[in-house]
Amino acid sequence: MTEKKTSEAQKRATQAYREKNREKTRKQSAKSSAKTYINNYCDLEDLNELKELIAAREQELKNE
Repeated sequence: MTEKKTSEAQKRATQAYREKNREKTRKQSAKSSAKTYINNYCDLEDLNELKELIAAREQELKNE
């Protein structure tokens, strides 16, 4: 038999946190996805494209 490793109370607490902190969890998820993509799937051409995007975004933030 498979046992549940996470209690129902913990699941409810996690869900409540995610609902209360929606933007923070969305940002964490996007950051994690970006890291996974860079570390596992990117080739040199992709990395160069990302560098250009990062440089453009840095410039935008500096000008704010």
